Amino acid sequence: MVADFSNLFVSGLSAVADQYDSFVFDQFGVLHNGTELYPNVLRVLNELKSSGKISLVLTNSGRSAPENYDRLEKLGLAGRLFDGVVTSGDVAVQAILPAYVENHGPRCFNITSASADRLNLSKVRGLALVDTLEACDFVYLSGMSPGLSATWENDLLPNLVAKGAPLLCSNPDNVAPDAQGLTVSPGTIAHAYRDLGGNVQLVGKPHPLIYQWVDRRLAALGCKNPLFIGDSFHHDIVGAERAGFDSLLVLTGIHHAEFELGDFNVSLAKLLSESEFAPTWVAATL
Repeated sequence: MVADFSNLFVSGLSAVADQYDSFVFDQFGVLHNGTELYPNVLRVLNELKSSGKISLVLTNSGRSAPENYDRLEKLGLAGRLFDGVVTSGDVAVQAILPAYVENHGPRCFNITSASADRLNLSKVRGLALVDTLEACDFVYLSGMSPGLSATWENDLLPNLVAKGAPLLCSNPDNVAPDAQGLTVSPGTIAHAYRDLGGNVQLVGKPHPLIYQWVDRRLAALGCKNPLFIGDSFHHDIVGAERAGFDSLLVLTGIHHAEFELGDFNVSLAKLLSESEFAPTWVAATL
């Protein structure tokens, strides 16, 4: 007999917003798909701002907070709607990369998207970017370079194994939603390299360090009762619940296809069977 999870399902964030003083939003899959905003996003964020609530973005993005502000503004979300952005990229650059330079050497092979700004890396004392994997002391995987999603398994992965260099990944997501569906994210590569014996460190949701960072940010803003909103059960929801926060799983992103045609209870039971954690709430859309 399938358990009844109907008590978790709500019509949207507005239905439970009065219970919280602040909201921490994932970006891809919750606010937008990389190309356009999801329905209701502007209305919900404006309602929260008008009610005096605090809103943060917590994203597994290898880019800096200013780059992500710029991305959100280009999609139609004014910066005034958010009280801060915490990125796994900033956490990696400020808290992890200096130790990699000290412990492994200065030469870093950075794999990232073509449009990423590497200015943030210049803040790491002693770090020197190199152009080839063969010349590096360690690899910093912060994004998907052009064409990598189609070639990583047969090209990059064997070369990583042959090199044996430590790898720091600041985007643990395995997939990400886009306008066409789901696309490979850096976490897939990092996990595959680790499975083959590679020395891998992951920074971002669901790992604890990034929640320590956002918790300090919330405390500085006087927030005592936040709700974390995400589209990935294994990253956003498990990470938040493990850190002791309430969470809302929205079904606009990674899990959309699993719930679109199936029975809600059956689909949710299958998803929750993979973990000891469960979301506080579930909604079809924000």
